[in-house]
Amino acid sequence: MKNNKRFALIFATWLASLPVQAETTRLDDSASVRSVVEASSVSDEQGVPLADSYDARFMVLKFGSVQYRLATAAYKGQTAKIYYVIPAVIEGLQNPNALTVNWKGNSLFAEGEGHAGDRKLVWSGTVTEDWMQDEVELEMQVELAQLRLREGQRFGFESYFEIETNE
Repeated sequence: MKNNKRFALIFATWLASLPVQAETTRLDDSASVRSVVEASSVSDEQGVPLADSYDARFMVLKFGSVQYRLATAAYKGQTAKIYYVIPAVIEGLQNPNALTVNWKGNSLFAEGEGHAGDRKLVWSGTVTEDWMQDEVELEMQVELAQLRLREGQRFGFESYFEIETNE
């Protein structure tokens, strides 16, 4: 009997020490104002318009303020983390580190920086609203030597948000 209690205590301690499996889901952002965001300016690293630059090493794309509206009603009342995800595979990009994305939230999302394949935490807390909305200042820099586009092909990709809950 004493051994059973000791075993039960050891088993309970071991069970409590196991990591909690988090559930991760892509958030629906289809209610955002623009589904496709075009760069408001494209220049080289010196600020010269890319079309006028003869020795550009980098392409700098400025998108300005981009509004994101994320559907979070299904997670109301739950403790969660929201991540900004940059896809790992981007057509034409030869090296994930050749792309740097910078963002700065205006009120809700934390600012950050990432590369292709990164998943960066932008918010954590208890979800209290059906929609989480923020305007994000977005800018990208691409190393041109690491970009291989077919003739007429435009550089682009779809970043997205994921939510992680433990409940």
